[in-house]
Amino acid sequence: MEFRGFLQVYTGNGKGKTTAAVGLSIRAIGAGLKVAFFQFFKPGDSSEVHILKSFDSEVLYKNFGSKGFVKGNVTEELKNLVIKGWEEAKQTILSRKYQLVILDEFTYALNWDICSLDEVLDFLKTKPKDVEVVITGRNAPEKLIDVANLVTLMKKVKHYFDEKIPARKGIEK
Repeated sequence: MEFRGFLQVYTGNGKGKTTAAVGLSIRAIGAGLKVAFFQFFKPGDSSEVHILKSFDSEVLYKNFGSKGFVKGNVTEELKNLVIKGWEEAKQTILSRKYQLVILDEFTYALNWDICSLDEVLDFLKTKPKDVEVVITGRNAPEKLIDVANLVTLMKKVKHYFDEKIPARKGIEK
């Protein structure tokens, strides 16, 4: 049976969107699929990046981020980096070398008008049928949710960050 790729979105204000995408990547590798993991806005030095890089023959990992958290204050340099990342992601999807392509934290590029939502949606609607694409990040635009085949909402019910407990290595970073 031929592999059929869909569009998945992991969104919401709860913890676990990137973790779910990494878990899906591990599952795909275990099934013999190749994975391209494009991480946007984050610095690219967290623990999940180390494990993804250890699968260098099965995973293409690319980072298009900056140091620290970006909260809407996006420099021109970062904008250009994110646009470059989207262009690379499109070429990777079109190449069909990878059956799973993750666009981690990409919703920010859409919400902050760094990448055109309509252009991204047009591309995703015509992507190769044998490539699965996963987009993660808070506040996924409704139009993206409408065209996705699977949408998971991570809802924060309670989080120890609210008690000023910093991110812990191996758990949040």
